[in-house]
Amino acid sequence: MSNKRIIIILSSVAVLSIALAVAIFAMANRQGNGEETLYISQATEPPTEPVTEPPTEPPTEPEPVLHTARLAFVGDIMVHQEQLNAARVSPGVYDFNYKFRYIAPFLQGADFTIGNLETTLVPSHRGYAGWPLFRTPGSMADALVNAGFDMVTTGNNHAFDDFVPGVRSTIELLNEAGLAFTGTFLEPEDRYEVTMVEVNGFTFAIISMTYAANGIDLGSHNYMVKFIYHDLVEQHTIDYDLIRDSIARARALNPDFIVMSPHIGLEYYGTMGQVGAGHRWDTFNHTTDGRWFNWMRTLHFMLEAGADIIMSHHPHTLLPAEFVYVTNEDGTIRRAFIAYSMANFVSAQRTQPRETSAVFYLEFERWDDGEATIASASYSPIWVRQHDPTRSGLDFTVLPIEQTLRRVDSGEATPDLRPQDIERMRRARLDVTHMLSGEPIPAQYMQDEYEITRYRNLEQWPGLPLWGTLPWR
Repeated sequence: MSNKRIIIILSSVAVLSIALAVAIFAMANRQGNGEETLYISQATEPPTEPVTEPPTEPPTEPEPVLHTARLAFVGDIMVHQEQLNAARVSPGVYDFNYKFRYIAPFLQGADFTIGNLETTLVPSHRGYAGWPLFRTPGSMADALVNAGFDMVTTGNNHAFDDFVPGVRSTIELLNEAGLAFTGTFLEPEDRYEVTMVEVNGFTFAIISMTYAANGIDLGSHNYMVKFIYHDLVEQHTIDYDLIRDSIARARALNPDFIVMSPHIGLEYYGTMGQVGAGHRWDTFNHTTDGRWFNWMRTLHFMLEAGADIIMSHHPHTLLPAEFVYVTNEDGTIRRAFIAYSMANFVSAQRTQPRETSAVFYLEFERWDDGEATIASASYSPIWVRQHDPTRSGLDFTVLPIEQTLRRVDSGEATPDLRPQDIERMRRARLDVTHMLSGEPIPAQYMQDEYEITRYRNLEQWPGLPLWGTLPWR
C-alpha cells in the first residue's frame, strides 16, 4: 500500500471521529438546555410507588347489655254478693271494669301481672252468688284482662264452689278471655305439667297449690287441684312428696325462677283480738295451734326444696314480705323472696286490714347470657273503696292510696271521695307501710312505690313474728 492511500484512510477515520465527537457534543448541549431526552428502559411500564395499607384498629368488644323484667303480684280477687250487685248493669249483664280503672296503670306498667282468682266463673244458667259458694260471671275475666292481668292462679279453697262443672267452666271462660291460669286441671295427667312463662327473655315456672277445698268431697276428681296437706281439715300432715315432686319437675325444665303460689295459712291472722276482724268462731292460739307451725314449715320446705319466690295468699290480711338467703346443696347462696300473705286485692270485706293490701313488684336482671337475679322488691299500697258518691249504689273500686291522697292534698276536686274515705286511707297507708317497710312512713315522704329491704337467712326460722295482733295496734 502506498503512502498516499494510508493517508486517505487515516484522514477518513479522523473525519469520522470528529463528526462523532461533534454529534455527542450537540446532544449534550441540547440536554443542558433543558430539551427533552429519551428514556429507554427494558421494562414494559414505568415503575410505580409501593402501595401502603392503612393501619387497622383491633376489634372492640360489644358493650354488655342489661336485660330486665318487672312482675307484679296481687292477692285474692273475690266477688262477694255486694260486688255482684254493684256490677249488675242490666238483667244478666255484669260489668266489672270500673273496679280497676284507677289501679289499672299500676298493673299495666309491669311486664307481667298475676293475681289469685278466688271464685269460680260460671255461665248465667248456673246462677251467680257470693260467699260461701262463689259463682261469678265470665265478664270478670274480661275485666281482669282489660286491667292488665296476664295470669291468675286458680288453686284455692274456693276452686270447687261450683263443684266439678265449675272447675271446667272457669277454665273455659278464662281461655275465652285470653287470660292464662294455673292451679286447676281438667285431666289427671295435666297436674304433672309445669306452667312456664317467658317474660323479656326470663323464664318462670309457676306452681299453684291450696291447703284445702272447704270440705267439698271431690271423690275421684281430687286430681283437679294440688293439695298441700293430706288431711284437709286439721292440716297436720304436709304432702312433702307432692311439693318436692312439683318443684323437681319445674327445675328439670331449667327456668330462671320457680314461683310458688300457695293458698295457705290462717284466715285473718294478725287481727285476732280486734272486734269484728276475724271469724267469730276462730279460737286460734299460736302457742298451741299446729296449723300455724305447719304453715311456716310448708313455706320453709318450699324454699329448701328449690323455690325462688313464694307469693302466698288466703289469710285476707297483709303480712310481712322479705328476702331469704338459702344455702344450696353445693354450698352456694341463693337469694329468694317470700310474701307471707298478699291479702285481698278486691273484696267486700270492710274491716281493716281486710280492705287494705298492696301491689307487689319484683325486678329481675341479667347481663347478656349471665345469671338471672332478683334485683329488688317493692310495693304500692292499695285500698278498696266501697262507695262512690258520684255513682248510685255501692262501688268496690281498688284505689292506689298514695296517688289518691296526693290528688286530695293538691287541692284537686275529689267528688268521688267522702271525708271518711280519705281518713281511712290515711290510716291504711300507715298500716301497709308499717307492715312491709318496718315502720309507718310519714305522709311527707309519700311516694307511689316503696322498696322492701327486710331479709334473713333460711336457718333463722320462723320468719313470721309470733304475734296475736299487729304490733302497732
